[in-house]
Amino acid sequence: MQISDKKKALIIGGGIGGVTVAIALHRAGFDVTVFERADVLLEVGSGLPLWSSTLRALKKLELTSILEALGPPVPAGSITTWRGEILVDLSTEKRLQRLGTVNAVVHRAELLALLLEALGEDRVQLATTCVGFTQDETGVWARFADGRIVYGDLLLGADGLHSVIREQLFGPFKPKYMGYTCWRGVASMERTDLTTYAWGNGYQIGIFSMSRNRAYWFAQRNAPEGEQEKASGRKRNLLETFHDWHDPIPTVIEATDESHILRNDIYQSEPLRHWSRGRVTLLGDAAHAMTPNLGQGACQAIEDALALADCLKAEPNVAAALQLYEKRRIKRVNRIKWLSGLVGPAVQMENPLVVRARNALVKRIPMGLIVQRLMWLLDYNP
Repeated sequence: MQISDKKKALIIGGGIGGVTVAIALHRAGFDVTVFERADVLLEVGSGLPLWSSTLRALKKLELTSILEALGPPVPAGSITTWRGEILVDLSTEKRLQRLGTVNAVVHRAELLALLLEALGEDRVQLATTCVGFTQDETGVWARFADGRIVYGDLLLGADGLHSVIREQLFGPFKPKYMGYTCWRGVASMERTDLTTYAWGNGYQIGIFSMSRNRAYWFAQRNAPEGEQEKASGRKRNLLETFHDWHDPIPTVIEATDESHILRNDIYQSEPLRHWSRGRVTLLGDAAHAMTPNLGQGACQAIEDALALADCLKAEPNVAAALQLYEKRRIKRVNRIKWLSGLVGPAVQMENPLVVRARNALVKRIPMGLIVQRLMWLLDYNP
């Protein structure tokens, strides 16, 4: 039997993080296989913001086809009240303009399809559910629900919020419900003056232009966990809520097909002090599921992928390389997760008096301080 001298990487989870790290490791000389429990490799979701640091990561991975397929750049805009009063105006900030493309929005499913094309479908095994692993100093063995056991030199848990790999590494855990729910949609419209981020009392909504005359939007509202949608449907309920918010908010919701509106309660995992043990580590939501308030979930998974590949190229010992990866990434990611968790309660305030005080305070924050925080997040060289 011929034995390959390439190190074998077993990747559990075929979402954006899992496929991106498979590309990065394959280009670094690894034999990679992605194991996905779903029957079809289909990313559930709508729009996805790719911020400047993530665009740099994709460029370093030489994913030029993806960069070329991105929609129009999303300019830095404003934060407003639901009536349109400007609280923060970032549109003329020169430091943000020097970043070039601050943000571009793609459709999750389209991004995953492009990533899969770059990887090659033959490196993905579908309908394959990982139930655990064993490891020693010589390798790691993934166990699957169909009874198979597969050997690798390293195993990566990119299996999302309810990660089987995380649970085996660090014990049972329950994601924390954050107190609000989120709708996401893609509208068909030719307008380009759509960039919007508006706050209300316990509500917020953001809108961004996409390719092909489309707009991605999200809306959040405080809600009990597991609340059922009203019988009239998601679109009608959202129009009732946002009908008197400033332009273009009602127009964008009206231009969205009911079938293109998703709803998910918002959860996050407790932060970890470590991601790795031996030849096994975590990536993306499995390591650091965060709220969507900074639009950084998938972005940080892509950054993880590049960093992990770099560490495995630099350090031939797998366990040492995974420790290096963890050290390189965990401080930044946990800080972003913390910041995103702070933004949620601040934006989701409901009491009118507290909301007015918040708005007044936000208007008085020095612009230099706001831009400094954004530059730390966005002007990062992965």
